[in-house]
Amino acid sequence: MRYSIRFLLSGLVLSFTVPSFPAFADDIRVESTIKSATVYNDRATVTRMAKVEIPAGSHNLIFSGLPIKLYPNSLRVSGTSDARVVFGALTSKLENSEEFVVASVLSMKDRLDLSQGIIKGYKAEQEALSEANNMLKTWSMQAGSPQTNSAPSLMDLKPDQWIAASDGLSAKILANLKAKLALDQKISEENDRIRKINQDLKQFQADYKQSYTVTIPFESDKNTTLNVALSYQVSHVGWVPMYDARLDVQAKTLEFVQYGSVWQRSGEDWKDVELVLSTAQPSRGTALPELQSRWLSLYKPQASPAYVQAVEERNEADFEKAIKTGDSAIPVPLEAPSDRLQLPGAADDGEDPLHRWRRLQEERVLRKADTQAVVSNVNASGYVGEYKVTGPATVPSDGAQAKLLIGQFGADVGLQVQIKPQISDDAYMVATFKLKGDSPVLPGLLSLFRDGAFIGQDQVRSIIRPGEEAEMSFGVDDAVVVKRNVLKDEAREVGLITTDSVLEKNFINEIQNLHKQDIQIAVLEIVPVSGDERVRIDILRDKTTPGFEKDFKNVKGATRWVKVLKPQQKEAIKLGWSVSWPKDENLSGL
Repeated sequence: MRYSIRFLLSGLVLSFTVPSFPAFADDIRVESTIKSATVYNDRATVTRMAKVEIPAGSHNLIFSGLPIKLYPNSLRVSGTSDARVVFGALTSKLENSEEFVVASVLSMKDRLDLSQGIIKGYKAEQEALSEANNMLKTWSMQAGSPQTNSAPSLMDLKPDQWIAASDGLSAKILANLKAKLALDQKISEENDRIRKINQDLKQFQADYKQSYTVTIPFESDKNTTLNVALSYQVSHVGWVPMYDARLDVQAKTLEFVQYGSVWQRSGEDWKDVELVLSTAQPSRGTALPELQSRWLSLYKPQASPAYVQAVEERNEADFEKAIKTGDSAIPVPLEAPSDRLQLPGAADDGEDPLHRWRRLQEERVLRKADTQAVVSNVNASGYVGEYKVTGPATVPSDGAQAKLLIGQFGADVGLQVQIKPQISDDAYMVATFKLKGDSPVLPGLLSLFRDGAFIGQDQVRSIIRPGEEAEMSFGVDDAVVVKRNVLKDEAREVGLITTDSVLEKNFINEIQNLHKQDIQIAVLEIVPVSGDERVRIDILRDKTTPGFEKDFKNVKGATRWVKVLKPQQKEAIKLGWSVSWPKDENLSGL
């Protein structure tokens, strides 16, 4: 029979009978690896797994070297075995060390030691080359001296031999000098690596020399193999969604790929782990706070005596002191004498003492402002879900962003070229689509590709749910040409008894499709909207292309035409409108 054991966090008492554990139970050191992690916007739940051979009786499992950034109250333990194993209440203890205990920091220290050793080797080679050159120079000097029993004189050599010896000597010295310069370059590169490592090490605080040790007492009825899982939450972790949208215009397909950009400085590297990205936000709490009574009363604002006296006596030192110490309270305007108090720095710009007080108070508050922790902003709009990352994932504990594939979205897509001639003569390719499946698209960074070319980046600004129609712009479409002309821009007055001012404007937008296939275009214009019953605005039907939609997407004045153009086809979209208002009134907004 196989048993499953699951238990609890530090310091809790069991609600059922637990066998007493001997005070001097044997400790079993556990070598565990991180198996999985569930990442939220500001923390993660990490699960470590280990397979341990345990003897019968009462003993302790010891997990050491756990990161300082874990939450002790989040510790949980569970396990499976063929024996009956009972866990006791686990405990955690903070341990100090003279050396770094985090694996990523130890790795940097190892790289630092390696670079320093490489530099020593290069310098030893340089010394050997210098000694070789010194010997060559000494030999050349001795060779030019009178002949000795140990060395023939260079002067005894024939001219061609003398030249060959000189050239060979020079070439060897030159080669040694070049080798030294090459070693200088290598030493410089290693020094750059050392500086980079030292900069990275400075980012790790003293707590990276601390770690948690977790002790789990247990009792087993026989020798067995225990598969144990220890889970806990850690801070300094987060993720944000990212997307690639790839549009194929010819095939009219949209490939939507979702990624999770994960970062962490928890103090332990995650290597080949099962990673789940969650939109839940535990830091937001689970319930609303209690309502408190709000009492109102009347008061008469008064300045503090120190501030009043400083203003009346025009004592600049006391005035500054009253402000900096906060004794000035919130002053009411005082009747200042005709020769208004002038403060240092205020004479040139005429700054009022009350304004100066307010400015200095704001500066004092800003100086006292506390910095707040930065967490990832995952706007799930109330949706809570989990995304399992495809395949094993690796996220180092150095804060670097790891872009991990989550999955792909299917979509029914349609293409439309949108034109807003009042803003630009450029036409933009827009994909309209509806998501398939059950998962929504959350707000996040979006990279756009059209026909394999990178177009740019945008944002998914609001959640896109399955079945909802959405649209996405894929940049300027140069295969649609737009030309806009003003046909009429005329102001006049009409009427006999009561005279109105009238402004009439007529436009024409000439559009041509240079695509090799039919393309749908949408032309959007804004017609002015009246905000006063005395201002009348009319669309001139005889000067406007029919078939338009008014107040498109409930935007007042938004007017839209939709046409399908064949290859090389031209289309003219006309718009004419007039506005009239009383002659003696001024019109604003145009």
